[in-house]
Amino acid sequence: MINDVISSEKGKKVLLLGNEAIARGALEGKVDVVSAYPGTPSSEIADTLSMACKMLKGKMDFHMEYSTNEKVAVEVGIGASLAGKRSIVTMKHVGVNVASDALFSFAYVGARGGFILVSADDPSMHSSQNEQDNRWYGRSAGIPVIEPSTVQEAKDFTKELFEISEKFKIPVMLRTCTRLNHSRGIVTLGELPEKTYTKNEWVSSPETDVVLPAHARKLKLKLQKKLESLANFFSSSSFNKIYNPDSNSEVGIIACGHNCGYVLDSLSNLNVKLPVLKISTTYPIPLKLIKKFSDNLNRILIVEEVDPFLELHLRAELDGVSIHGKIDGYIPLSFENNVARVETAIAKLLGIKTKVNYDEIERKYENIIKKIPPRPPIFCPGCPHAAVFYVIRKIANEYNVKFAFPSDIGCYTLGINPPFRAVDITFCMGASIGISCGLSYAIDNPIVATIGDSTFLHAGIPALINAVYNKRKFVLIILDNQTTGMTGHQPHPGTGIRGCGETGVKIKIEDVVKGVGVKFVEVVNAYNIKKLEDILRRALKREDVSVIIARQPCAIITRKELKKRGVKLKSYRILKDLCNKCLKCVKDFSCPAIYIEDSGYPKINPNLCVSCGVCSKICPHNAIVK
Repeated sequence: MINDVISSEKGKKVLLLGNEAIARGALEGKVDVVSAYPGTPSSEIADTLSMACKMLKGKMDFHMEYSTNEKVAVEVGIGASLAGKRSIVTMKHVGVNVASDALFSFAYVGARGGFILVSADDPSMHSSQNEQDNRWYGRSAGIPVIEPSTVQEAKDFTKELFEISEKFKIPVMLRTCTRLNHSRGIVTLGELPEKTYTKNEWVSSPETDVVLPAHARKLKLKLQKKLESLANFFSSSSFNKIYNPDSNSEVGIIACGHNCGYVLDSLSNLNVKLPVLKISTTYPIPLKLIKKFSDNLNRILIVEEVDPFLELHLRAELDGVSIHGKIDGYIPLSFENNVARVETAIAKLLGIKTKVNYDEIERKYENIIKKIPPRPPIFCPGCPHAAVFYVIRKIANEYNVKFAFPSDIGCYTLGINPPFRAVDITFCMGASIGISCGLSYAIDNPIVATIGDSTFLHAGIPALINAVYNKRKFVLIILDNQTTGMTGHQPHPGTGIRGCGETGVKIKIEDVVKGVGVKFVEVVNAYNIKKLEDILRRALKREDVSVIIARQPCAIITRKELKKRGVKLKSYRILKDLCNKCLKCVKDFSCPAIYIEDSGYPKINPNLCVSCGVCSKICPHNAIVK
């Protein structure tokens, strides 16, 4: 809870979410600037700091912003760091792909004020399009990567990393995974400092800050020396820890970050005692520490997520020791680890049996799952996106040719589901527009692309400029629900709201679209089915890129606001004497508030209905009324 995060009671024990603990660590570390683009599982870090920024004004001042995208967020943090201010930048793992251009060069330049990049990786892809392991960014860019193993460490490490960043003059990555971000744990609070925010005098240093080739060649050599020093520093760092050091076993375990918890639980379940080295400083690898740990061992099991990152390095570095892990099949290559996986691997290594038959449990689970009806994620009742996808599918069905439906990352990706089936390509933020450009060169089929408001402002604008410049032909529908919906309703430039709850300049998407040269620009209420149908038909007849902005606030936000104001919604109902059981409201629209009774008639659940009225406009028999 936010009151625990901002508590000034040093030594107090509180229950925090992993992301809240990181936010608290940033506060204890005297953060000056916070920048972020929301993305699960990282979102609560920025959200917590946004609330804290507002509530701590006058006590502990800092700046917080929701940036347009991750690259901009990193650049904001870089600017603050170069001016001597401490900054933390938060994003999910795929966001680092967007930010990497600036990040690689910043590693050469180096930090002045402490700079922390939080990369929240998502093993098992709970809410992501891939399962990349961002430790490779540390290796490739030349920045240290630190992985906390507990919620307490998430707080403590964040605070200390500001110091390490400044000591070695280098940006650092705090790599977390979903299980830690969204775990809760008891955290002992440190001191919450009081500070005012004052701006610094700019000190110019073009020989380090302008990465011309002549400068960059020298800077790379300096970066390599920093990494060598860090490897030695990490070999004696308290971030790493050895458990059971007195064990006489010739078999040991090295666990990265939060995987140490799985290892310790597994050893307890197996009732065996093995030496365990918890590595939190993943890169640069603390080889001195690891070699010392492995001196009396002949076999080591590496437990890590997602890739065999440490395993590959240690196979190359350790002589006379057999390294086991993902590569030789002790631990699966894909998806999250858990106690069952790790305990099974340790038992296999020791040639013993697990006390629980995990294979049998897995078989029973699979049999039970087969009997449970699948429940895919669906649009919320009253979601304006559902209305838009209903129209897209209806119009597409009027043609005798198949449509191409590139889409983007967000709630609207759910347009892939029946009955809409109006999403057939999704890659990354902003890609729907760029891919539409490519498709338009290759196919004659109609192309209707969809993208959200936050996503359009994130990465869609350059691609739209490209489409206009290159005279492409397709329809782009911007689904403007006036929030960043899927990640928790964070503001963006189109809302006019900033971090800390402050007012900013509201960027009108239609002005941006017109400004880049689009001739056909129409704004329509997403609930206005008839008008939307007419606009889409006209847009499909054009020979250029045309843009439709379907605007209607997210139904969750609308409902919350009405509840605050004490407004009671009057749900819609179905008149059985007019209904002929055509089930168009179910088969073509699929609102979660509408279900089919045993009698075969559709019925609206008044507890779910948000009174959007779209179903009444779809019903061909006027059988749905308020």
